Amino acid sequence: MIRTLLLLATALPLLADESKEPDLLRLSNGELEGKFGGIDDKGILRWEREDGVGPMEFKTDKVRQIVLRGGHPVDPGKDASHLELVNGDRIPAHVVSLDAESVTLDTPMAGRLVVPRNSVRNISPNPFGGRLIYAGPFSEAGWKVYKPADDFPPEEEEKPEDDAEDADADNEEVEGEEEDAGPDWKHSGSKWYFTGGREALRSDVGMPDKAILRFTLEWRSRPPIAIAFHADFADPVYPEPEEGEEELTEEAKKELQQERDNRRRSSQHLADHFGNAYILTLRSSYAQLQHCGFNEDGNPFVDQIRSSATNIRFDDTGTADFEIRCDRKKGGIALFVNGEFSMQWNIDPQEEDEEKGGYAAPGSGIGFQMLGSDVPIRISDIIVAEWNGMPDSARSLQSDEFDVVLLTNGTDRFSGKVSSIENGAVKLEGRYAPLEIPMEEIAEIHFARDGLEEPEETRDRQSRTHFQPLGRLSGIAGVTTAETMKLRSPLLGEIDLDLSSAVIIEFQSGSSFLNYWDEEL
Repeated sequence: MIRTLLLLATALPLLADESKEPDLLRLSNGELEGKFGGIDDKGILRWEREDGVGPMEFKTDKVRQIVLRGGHPVDPGKDASHLELVNGDRIPAHVVSLDAESVTLDTPMAGRLVVPRNSVRNISPNPFGGRLIYAGPFSEAGWKVYKPADDFPPEEEEKPEDDAEDADADNEEVEGEEEDAGPDWKHSGSKWYFTGGREALRSDVGMPDKAILRFTLEWRSRPPIAIAFHADFADPVYPEPEEGEEELTEEAKKELQQERDNRRRSSQHLADHFGNAYILTLRSSYAQLQHCGFNEDGNPFVDQIRSSATNIRFDDTGTADFEIRCDRKKGGIALFVNGEFSMQWNIDPQEEDEEKGGYAAPGSGIGFQMLGSDVPIRISDIIVAEWNGMPDSARSLQSDEFDVVLLTNGTDRFSGKVSSIENGAVKLEGRYAPLEIPMEEIAEIHFARDGLEEPEETRDRQSRTHFQPLGRLSGIAGVTTAETMKLRSPLLGEIDLDLSSAVIIEFQSGSSFLNYWDEEL
């Protein structure tokens, strides 16, 4: 658990305006709510509180990150159009023009920008082939750490009045211990951390019929994890008292307790946590897909969905990008790992309810749960979007020699040399004929790897500013106010950023997962 600053643990009052989320300052040894007051030309960060304490000053090399407005932007963006640079930065933008030397962009946070063409890895005018549903998690909003109803508590014994004070003290101690333990999942910055336990992390994000679920998973020791999608989070149904009885009999309670214990020792607990859903289980050397839910009698079930391939391999410690593509109406589910196709499942409509088109999960939620392991993991960069049925991964669109243009219909692609973009159209010198394609019909443009300039390594301390819903810019932070930042980007030069769509400023990005965990989040 993050260690609270002892100097500031003396019952500081709440901020006066509770209608606005406070900013959050995360240091190497604690965190502090308040208001970000800017950074001066000497790199000193100013932190303000409305309780009269401060203003405080911190050196940025002691600061891990600033979460602005509780992770909520002033003006939430809804456009997923963006451009990715060779250093991994992602700029929310619309392309104005492109030629042999540069790309001109209109951006919501920096106005008009000119980017060297050889610094651009890809352009995504209409990514995913559909609208962006969710990107985060920049805050805990919409998420719930969940477990089914607890076991029956033991019957309370009446205590003598003389022992009342001692009993209260015991209760306070127990409550304090439970509070210190905290939930199994903890949110920090733009990531969820699992710290051990049986609770599930879940959110009803509004997952559509044809959807993409993408996330980054980091782990220490090849942990088994269950990923739920199209979940309805239906509650388990347990026996109720017979007519005329006020509560279950002791015998019925014992039977119910035994039923719950049996569920926890089997995969049936998945239904208790996610209701009716499909569950992708990832283990050290294989992946499997299951369908869980409750039958007409309210009893949980878990059915395995067969696939022609199940082998998958993870390093003992590492990170990977996972992407699940699913079509509720056609019954197709595919898994991609690090941009490459891994395996696919096809659900026969004859084996399921025909009204559901062969797909038996009716919900729109997603969730994560560790399976019998307390190994810590970190989940970030969660994206849910509509899917146009495109069968290819991003990596399959990369070529050493040719630029590749993928259309929004998800099937048509063209390779060659993108000679220009102007007046809302892309001119492509194709391998057989020149083409002119409207930008609104293009999902992604991937540029030939041979023409890209590898970013130079810098020893300067760089910050990373994250924007909602998609976006990240890295560089040296200069003079900064609560609304603006002067940033020196290694690829873009000096730029002025509007922070109204920013949600997090990182000064220590935690590139080493193990070191980050050693901070005892």
